Amino acid sequence: MNPDATAAAQATRTLLSVRDLISGYGRVRTLHGVDADVPEGKITAIIGPNGSGKSTLLKALAGLLRTWDGRVEFDGNDITGITAHQLVHNGICMVPQGRVVFPALTVEENLKLSAYTVNDKNVVKERLEETYALFPVLRERKGNLAGSLSGGEQVLLSIGKVPMLKPKMLLIDEPSLGLSPKMMGQVYEKIQELARGGLTVLVVEQNVRKALEIADTIIVLVLGNVRYVGTPQEIERDVDLGTLFIEGKL
Repeated sequence: MNPDATAAAQATRTLLSVRDLISGYGRVRTLHGVDADVPEGKITAIIGPNGSGKSTLLKALAGLLRTWDGRVEFDGNDITGITAHQLVHNGICMVPQGRVVFPALTVEENLKLSAYTVNDKNVVKERLEETYALFPVLRERKGNLAGSLSGGEQVLLSIGKVPMLKPKMLLIDEPSLGLSPKMMGQVYEKIQELARGGLTVLVVEQNVRKALEIADTIIVLVLGNVRYVGTPQEIERDVDLGTLFIEGKL
């Protein structure tokens, strides 16, 4: 294989593979056999109408919701049914919907606490400096209680925990929810910086325009089924997004 072909193959390597995934809540099935591939080192966004199962899919992949059937592979290994705690050790980190911080702890205490899998204090210190370099506002607020931060700053703090863990993949659920356009831009700028550093990102995003702007691949989920997969350009060309979101179906 020539060097260009090798580079192309590496660029499109699948890090996470989902096959016929079925899950839900109680006796209610929400996901009806989802198939999806997430390329390594890229941003993949999941979009779709409310009630499509977007957050359910992320929770199932993160080990926060039981997988009823199907198979999930990560980095070539079967991780189906593995708990959230185990997945962190395997290199998958999730930032749930909302501002998930410990409000009574300082910003720095929140960051240090997120590195609970790291036993070497020197490594924790190095990662803290890396995080502050990437998120200068967190350095400025490091002594402040997390609960005193603005909503957008709390989202940045939630994402700032990622460099402390050094995962291979980030799952993030609706990071723009409730944010001003300016703060949304700052949040996604940091997510893109993490991706440029080699992190694989799978994001559920309610703001379709933003998803189309920042993602390399778009997965359109409708009523618990994957209806379309493609680049943002392909999705805009081939999918009637207006009908999809107004009627909730295709």
